[in-house]
Amino acid sequence: MMRRIDRELGLPTHISRRIKAELEVLEDKDEKLEQKLLSLESESDSLKQRIAEIEGGGLGIRKVSDEAGERIEFAPSDRFIMKLTSDGVLKPIEPNILRIGDQENYLNDVITANITIPSLPRSKENVEDLDPSLLDIELPAPKIYERSEGRREKEIGFMVDELPEILRRGDGYDLKALVAILAWKIQRLEKLLAKATQPDS
Repeated sequence: MMRRIDRELGLPTHISRRIKAELEVLEDKDEKLEQKLLSLESESDSLKQRIAEIEGGGLGIRKVSDEAGERIEFAPSDRFIMKLTSDGVLKPIEPNILRIGDQENYLNDVITANITIPSLPRSKENVEDLDPSLLDIELPAPKIYERSEGRREKEIGFMVDELPEILRRGDGYDLKALVAILAWKIQRLEKLLAKATQPDS
C-alpha cells in the first residue's frame, strides 16, 4: 500500500493535516494575544494620561513640588483654594480664608487639644486701643437650648441678636472679640479689687 506524502511538509498526508490544523489554532491564538497586548498597551496609555490629569489637578486634587516645598492642593470648584503641606498644615491658598462649615451647614463639634489665634504685630495695621466705654458693654444672659438640626444635645451659648453689634460676625458671634472683652473686664475688676483691698497709707 502506497502512502501519500504532503509535498509542503514532506510528511505523510494524515500527519501533515494534523500539524497544519494545530498550526492554524496556534496562529489564531497568537493573533488574539497580539490584539490583547495592543488593547493592554492602549489601556496603559489611557491610565498614564488619566494619572497625569489627576496629578495635574483634573479631579480637583494635585500634588505640587517647588521651591516652597511639597504639598497637595484642593480645588472643589474651578480654582485651588486649599493646600495640605508636607508637615501636615492645612492652609488657604488665596484669598486668606478657609471656612469649614457655615450657618446652614455647620460642624457640630470641633475637637482639638488647643486653639491658637495668630496675633503677630506684623500681620496687623491701624492698631488702636479700645475705647474705654466698651468696658461698659453689657453681655446678655447665656441661654441653654437644643439645636433644631444636627445632634439634638443641650448647649449653652448666646443668642446673636442679643449681643452688642461689635461682638457679632454674620449670623454668629466673634469668639475672639468676646474673649478679649471678657479678659479686659476681668482685668478692670482685678484692678478695682486690688485698690479696694490695699490698706490706707
